[in-house]
Amino acid sequence: MTEEFCGTFLVEEIESAIDVDAVIVGVPFEDTIDFYTEGSNLAPMSIRKSSQFYSGQGLQEQSIHQFNVLDFGDFDLELTYEEMQNQLSTRVKTIINKNAIPVILGGDHSIALGTAKGFVTSNQKLDAIIWIDAHLDLMNEFPENNKNSRATVLKRIIEQKLIQPENIYFIGIRGHNLGWEEVEYAKQNKMKILSASEVKDDSKRNKFIEEILRKHKNLYVSLDIDVLDPAFAPGVSVPEPGGITTRELFEITTKLAKGIRCFEVVEVNPQLDINSITSKTAANVIFKLFDSL
Repeated sequence: MTEEFCGTFLVEEIESAIDVDAVIVGVPFEDTIDFYTEGSNLAPMSIRKSSQFYSGQGLQEQSIHQFNVLDFGDFDLELTYEEMQNQLSTRVKTIINKNAIPVILGGDHSIALGTAKGFVTSNQKLDAIIWIDAHLDLMNEFPENNKNSRATVLKRIIEQKLIQPENIYFIGIRGHNLGWEEVEYAKQNKMKILSASEVKDDSKRNKFIEEILRKHKNLYVSLDIDVLDPAFAPGVSVPEPGGITTRELFEITTKLAKGIRCFEVVEVNPQLDINSITSKTAANVIFKLFDSL
């Protein structure tokens, strides 16, 4: 890593840090599924570089510059899946125990198992997971004989009893790349879904988020950038037409912000991006989070 995320301070350790509001951690991990275009392991570096294109200051008085935000750099690219999970879990736990927010830059969505483990083992209770994504990620195996991929990770989180399925909320689901087993599993386990088309309805969107905030305090928000329509985020490995807009994503982030205790953005693929627009959008979502805390 050559530069820190805009508005943050680069550090080599966080154990001795005090009065920390948030810590950015890069997890350049990518599963090895042949039909996904490689490149999400380049995302943390690309998002940081894109953040430097901006000042970090918006129209609001509050911004990332009013917080003590540290950038802890990236994990080793050569970690195995188990090693990555263990390191990420430990790091997330350490950050939350300092009453700070982990802000995680993936990597593909399979990293979320490590994030969830870290939250659950911390001194804060994980109340709900908000899965902002085009996909459900509830496959049992995908591809065949692979239980630890970006398409299976939420199923693993549930199986390991890190969260009760009724406390999982999906935003932005759509497309024709879902498994029927996922759809049935979500229905049977009473998971709540706000589809991409429903996001367009301001009333439905606001009601859905208000219900989350009324019932839950400590939120883990996992944002797969492919929730956006490919017109707004071309740099993703699994694009799904009919997605939400960047403005809608910003509004969702703003409304959820007060309850967020852990935040991650995954699936940016710089290899497929155009003018770094997807990386710049990911950086701006993080700015929007700090505008709204």
